[in-house]
Amino acid sequence: MTVAINAARLNDHLTALGQIGRDDLGMQRVAFSHLDIAGRNYVSGLMRAAGLSVRIDAAGNIIGRAAGSDPSLPAIVLGSHTDTVPSGGQYDGALGVIAAIEVVHALRDAPRTLRHPVEVMVFTNEEGTSFHRWLLGSRAVAGLWEAEDFAAVADDGATLAARLPDIGGNSSRIEQARRRPDELACYLELHIEQGPTLHRGGFPIGVVTGITGRSVYHIDIVGEANHAGTTPMALRRDAMPAAAQIALAVRRIAGEMEVCRVGTVGSMDVHPNAGNVIPGRVQVGVEFRDERMESLAAAEVELRRTAAELAHAEQVAITVTAQRNTPSVPIAGNMQQLIADAAGMAGLAHVSLPSGAGHDAQAIAAVTPAAMVFVPSVGGISHAPAEYTTPEDCANGAQVLLNALLLADAR
Repeated sequence: MTVAINAARLNDHLTALGQIGRDDLGMQRVAFSHLDIAGRNYVSGLMRAAGLSVRIDAAGNIIGRAAGSDPSLPAIVLGSHTDTVPSGGQYDGALGVIAAIEVVHALRDAPRTLRHPVEVMVFTNEEGTSFHRWLLGSRAVAGLWEAEDFAAVADDGATLAARLPDIGGNSSRIEQARRRPDELACYLELHIEQGPTLHRGGFPIGVVTGITGRSVYHIDIVGEANHAGTTPMALRRDAMPAAAQIALAVRRIAGEMEVCRVGTVGSMDVHPNAGNVIPGRVQVGVEFRDERMESLAAAEVELRRTAAELAHAEQVAITVTAQRNTPSVPIAGNMQQLIADAAGMAGLAHVSLPSGAGHDAQAIAAVTPAAMVFVPSVGGISHAPAEYTTPEDCANGAQVLLNALLLADAR
């Protein structure tokens, strides 16, 4: 018997969650804020209304569970996150959570009991805006917390250990959030693409082949500050031209040279940052992303080679420090096929594509097989107030998620 999601209920709930934390600049449900807590309370209520038993683990993850007919089987997990970046969009993460709850609600309406238990997980601080530590909840489930997580401090000086109890967590018991591989059968996540491929190509469903790796670098360029009006051009040790050329080099590495898929200079801190003073120091933030770790390694080689050449040419000191190296996560072929078959059950065309953004799935993949369903982002816009996915596409994605759950339960 076919089980169908309730598209109206799905989109009503998604709209209601989208009103929590919204202002003229976008969504402000930054993790651990009072707006984040309000959003968490709302989805907890939806979970209970769908018949899920709800608990909060030591990482602050909200976990709803529906029993299966065979208590010896591991749980199939559906999930995502409800926290947002500052001034973010309504659909990033939220769609995956609301759709997961709708899937359980639809099973209850049918009624249909699966062999496996089903768990819906709402992960803590996926975005990493708070405390500058991302995927906090999903990494805790996978047992991947690091020393930096325990020691994390927010911009306002608050420690993560002090704030985690605000959402029901406890960093001193974080090991209790870890799940064993034999507890989980697989993990399925619906998400907006956050890029233009599906929308431009007219594809309703994306089958994710893998989540790209990410390499982050801090570049410190030190020259000599001096008077902008009296220092001859030939005698300057200006840090800014070197910084500008670093930015152009990053674009060249990923663009013209195609060493890796994308490269970005997202931050630049100029000292002393005065119009009449030659910059004596510029600090630059660089990141590269690619599915192939070999490509990221090649991009780093080219970045360091360029920095050395610029240091000599501009008579400045340049230090390149690797800050973070997040491995790429390939999605297993059988899990990709699961999503493709689920799309076929719904009569929806699909295309295979990588995820250029990070997701909770990449952490959970360390403990259980994972798969992701993408739906179009209009214009490829995300992490911005204009982020939008049509109600029809939201419903299509939720139906494919439900179909994938049914297939996973049978297989």
